[in-house]
Amino acid sequence: MSNIDPPVSPAAFAPDADFTALFDAVPTPCLAVTPDLVIVAVNDAHLRATGARRAQLLGRHLFDAFPDNPDLDQPDGSANIGAAIARVIQTKAPDTLPIQRYDVPAEDGVGFVERYWKPVHVPVLGADGEVRYVIQHAEEVTQRVHEADQAAQMRSELVAQAQTIRDHHSMAELFQQAPVFMAMLEGPEHRFTFVNSGFLQLIGQRQVLGQTVAQGLPEAVAQGFITLLDEVYRSGKQYAANGTRYLMPATANSPATERHIDFVYQPVRDGDGLVTGILVQGIDVTDRVLRELRRHALVRLGDAARSVRQPDDLLMRACVILGETLGASRVGYGSVDLDTETFTVARDWSAPGLQAPPTTLRFSDYGNFLEELSQGKLIAIDDVDFDPRTRDMAVKLKARHAGAFVDVPVIERGTLVAMIFVTSDQPRCWSEDDLALIREVAERTRSTSERLRSESALRASEARFRTIANAMPQMVWSTLPNGMHDYFNQRWYDFTGVPPGSTHGEAWNGLLHADDQPRAWALWQQCLATGETYEIQYRLRHFSGRYHWVLARALPIRGDTDHIIRWMGTCTDIHEQKLAETEWRQASQRKDEFLAMLAHELRNPLAPISTAAQLLKLRGSHEKPIQHASDIIIRQVKHMTDLVDDLLDVSRVTRGLVQLEQQDLELMAIVNGAVEQSRPLLEARHHALVLRLPPGQLHVRGDRTRLVQALANLLNNAAKYTPQGGEVVLALEARADSGEVAMSVTDNGIGMSAELPRVFDLFAQAERTPDRAQGGLGLGLALVKSIAALHGGSAAAASDGAGKGSTFTILLPLLPPAAVAPQAPSAAPLPTMVPEGRSLRLMVVDDNQDAGRTLGALLEAQGHQVLIFEDAETALRASASHEVDAFILDIGLPDMDGYELARRLRAQAGTANKLLIALTGYGQAHDRVMSKVAGFDHHFVKPVDHAELGRVLAG
Repeated sequence: MSNIDPPVSPAAFAPDADFTALFDAVPTPCLAVTPDLVIVAVNDAHLRATGARRAQLLGRHLFDAFPDNPDLDQPDGSANIGAAIARVIQTKAPDTLPIQRYDVPAEDGVGFVERYWKPVHVPVLGADGEVRYVIQHAEEVTQRVHEADQAAQMRSELVAQAQTIRDHHSMAELFQQAPVFMAMLEGPEHRFTFVNSGFLQLIGQRQVLGQTVAQGLPEAVAQGFITLLDEVYRSGKQYAANGTRYLMPATANSPATERHIDFVYQPVRDGDGLVTGILVQGIDVTDRVLRELRRHALVRLGDAARSVRQPDDLLMRACVILGETLGASRVGYGSVDLDTETFTVARDWSAPGLQAPPTTLRFSDYGNFLEELSQGKLIAIDDVDFDPRTRDMAVKLKARHAGAFVDVPVIERGTLVAMIFVTSDQPRCWSEDDLALIREVAERTRSTSERLRSESALRASEARFRTIANAMPQMVWSTLPNGMHDYFNQRWYDFTGVPPGSTHGEAWNGLLHADDQPRAWALWQQCLATGETYEIQYRLRHFSGRYHWVLARALPIRGDTDHIIRWMGTCTDIHEQKLAETEWRQASQRKDEFLAMLAHELRNPLAPISTAAQLLKLRGSHEKPIQHASDIIIRQVKHMTDLVDDLLDVSRVTRGLVQLEQQDLELMAIVNGAVEQSRPLLEARHHALVLRLPPGQLHVRGDRTRLVQALANLLNNAAKYTPQGGEVVLALEARADSGEVAMSVTDNGIGMSAELPRVFDLFAQAERTPDRAQGGLGLGLALVKSIAALHGGSAAAASDGAGKGSTFTILLPLLPPAAVAPQAPSAAPLPTMVPEGRSLRLMVVDDNQDAGRTLGALLEAQGHQVLIFEDAETALRASASHEVDAFILDIGLPDMDGYELARRLRAQAGTANKLLIALTGYGQAHDRVMSKVAGFDHHFVKPVDHAELGRVLAG
């Protein structure tokens, strides 16, 4: 057995430490680069020394981030550093360079700042033994170099001055004129034998000639200067120091002051080389040191502003920085209450050993300067015993360690609201630099506090916004001005099922249905360019994998300059609504198809009935009962035909499928046309028609046929619902205030009560009574309302109640006289040329035997020769062997529809130019278009208007 302990695993010695934190905590500026000189790490000390930000350095080439200063005559910093790193990579050993001048870019990006460094480069080896990184330790020695330069320059100047003194035998005079402080000390007790004016100024003009240093400057003993002099005298070695603090004691005429000096103790030897005295020489560098301290204080404040998140924490850090930099006894801040003239301390810093002041202070206990603070003036008191504003309160002030103080007011909207204070235990002459530093810290702290408060308020506002947005049932999103999405609420993620943040930027478009993506993207880009409201319906992928219809809408948010600063949008799930709309459209389409088929099926039997009645009038007996029966049949067929037409018409008009023929119309022509259509019904019910018309002409723009139809419907409605022998009034009235014309129909009929709100609805009717059995289907007033709306107008109904009559009014935009187009004189109508006794050869094709035979019989009774067929094939064959002048074709034929038959007739040489007439139960607009395309010259709807058919045949 071996007595040697088994090896211990390296993991057992692994320190429990965060190496990133250790790297940042290194006080020497450090950075790490790859062999390719790419910066991969930089510690906080390096950032403070160079004034750079970590985000500006990481990932950049070393010499791109820190280029040479081009203003130097021979910049060699990057070349020396690059060579050192190359040696480290080659030798895998550390490399130390002498002090290098390597300036760094200024923080404002303009120019360079002079810097000196003492760099050491150390390799970091990988598992393969090769250099993976090189760490650069660069101790900044700028101040040390400057101090050494100054000391060397001072020694050079002193040597030159001493030479001049020896040469001209006027050492004392030249020493007095020297720009530095100088003193000659003799013997081991260091007795003053000579001091120049600079030295006297340094020590407060105290007369020390002939005295030892300990006698003339007793403070030098406590501050360690005597010990240094003794060592120089004993060893004979020179001693130099830079920036040494020298505290001057207070005198009857001035408070204690603190100076900073660069000095040299130079031993003076006799002819035998023995030390006989010491030459003291130096420079007062207080201003330089204080400037450096103040600069460092502002740097510390900047670091604090970047690291803290709460305004109170920042203010406390500012108090600490001011107190330590100025050597104050207390620094604090708080709020001011002008009503009670009190000051409440929020936070404060005190020098070690001092007690905190009361929380609330009265201004009257501190002096008489509240009015000056309220005017925004800074208060600086050097000595509370002598300043008239504080003389009476000096005892209380000094008891609270305020022998001198500075108060900085904080004014908001012209009112004193807060104050920052700095106090000194002893009287102190506040220099302009002191006051400038206090002002600067106060202003930076105030502005940064406002920013932090704004950021805090913004975070709170954003939190409230997110809470509200997440509580909404809709999906809420927002984008930057360029349209890049940066926020979606929780409802979006619940709906889509995607991970949070995965749809930011432009990724949201990928959740849309592939067919909707181009359209949604194009509209979004258009709205971003124009600032228009974004509104679109598209299909969005649900977390279930199915696509749901959503309504997306977004509005631009504009800033004070009207520029778009953000877009806010929502997505609303309308899938169920969309499905319902689709179902409704399909149902509406089925309804239209049903109505068209119903009309066709009703017209087919009406056609032979109407034709048979006409035939009775031509061939039947002249007995009055037969003539009367024929009239009844014809009249009732006309009534049924009108009902069918209204049924189809109201469907087209109410859905906006009617194309209006817009023209300038004089309303008397509309009135005459409507009265002509309604006169038979008015006369049949023995109504008196009263016209109340203005003296001048009134013009509107619209479709004559439709307006006549609407006005005739009102007259027919009045006739139906007014007991026989009633009165119907038709009035025209121009309304100048609204720029409209009113066409109203008033009756003294049954009136309305409960029906009034829904009288213009489809199929709405008043209660039927036996004498109004022919009242209709409740379509007429719905047509009136729709036609008025198509013309930019409206329809209204009014009644004083049941039994008190009704008034129906159509309001239309009135054309001003200047807008009325001049009317060309109308030509006299051409007379209808119907050759008497002319017989035509006609072919009727209809699968309805009754319709075909009765029409054929009627046409034969009018003197024409008629061939009748029930199918298209037979008719087509017969057309080749018979001379035919005109073809009257049904559309719904069993073997070949009428459209195809018409096309084939047009394709045959013998029938290509013959007259083709469609006679069908299909009478919608698209049916007429299809018949025209197929080659028909005319389109008649069953039952045919025999007079109009006769005019077509005669032509």
